[in-house]
Amino acid sequence: MVKNCLGLVLVVTLLGIEVFAQRIPVPFLAKDKWEFSGFIGFGGAGDDTFVTPVEEGTTKNVKLDIDQGYALGIRITENRGRFFGAELEYSVTNHPLSFQQLSTALPSITLDHRMHKLAYSFLLYGLGQEKIIRPFGSVGLGTSFFHVSSDSRDKALMQGADLKNRWKLAVSYGGGVKVKLTPGWGLRVDFRNQITGVPDFGFPSQAPLLALGGTGLGFRPDGVLYSWQTIIGFIYAFR
Repeated sequence: MVKNCLGLVLVVTLLGIEVFAQRIPVPFLAKDKWEFSGFIGFGGAGDDTFVTPVEEGTTKNVKLDIDQGYALGIRITENRGRFFGAELEYSVTNHPLSFQQLSTALPSITLDHRMHKLAYSFLLYGLGQEKIIRPFGSVGLGTSFFHVSSDSRDKALMQGADLKNRWKLAVSYGGGVKVKLTPGWGLRVDFRNQITGVPDFGFPSQAPLLALGGTGLGFRPDGVLYSWQTIIGFIYAFR
C-alpha cells in the first residue's frame, strides 16, 4: 500500500513538473552553493537462494529475503560549478528479514531489520545551475549497516540462533531530477541503488551434520546485494 501511494505521488509530480516550471519567473534563479534536503520513499533488496556447505561434503539451500519497506533520510549537497556537485547522504530503510532452511530445528524465521546507509557521492548534472529543471546522475562510495532489532535477536537466540549486526562497504549510484520551486526551495526525485556484499548475520559458513539426521545452523553468503530506493524530498538551498 505504501509503495503504491508513493509511486502515484512520484508519477503525478513528474507529470506536473514541466507545466509548473513554465509558470516560474526566471529572476530568482540564484546560484546557491549548498543544499539541504530530507526525503521519504520506499526501498527493497529482494531475495536469493544460497548454497551452503554441510559437513561430510553435502550442501543445502538457504533462502534469504530482504523485503520492501519505507525509507527516510537526509543529505547535504555542495554545488561545485554549473554541472558538478558532491553530497553526503544518510538514510534508513525498514527491511523485514526472513530466512528459510537455516537448520532442521529452525526451518524459517522472520526478523525486524533495518538497513542504515551512508554514502558520499559525486553528481553530474545534465543542465546548468541556472535552469529550473536539472536532471542528474550520481556515483559514490559508502557503507551499509545491517541492524536486526534487539527483540528479534532475543527471539532468534531463544531458538538457538545467535545473530550479529554487520557493516558492509558499498558502492552507490543512481539518478534523478531537481526542480526549483521558489528562491530557496526545490523538489527532488531520486532512484538510488547501493551495492554491498551479502552479510552473514553471524551464522557459521558451514552447517554441522547432526547425529540423528538433519543439519544445524549454517549460511554461506555469496555474491552481491543490490538495495534500491525510490525517494522524493524537498530541498532548501543557501549560500
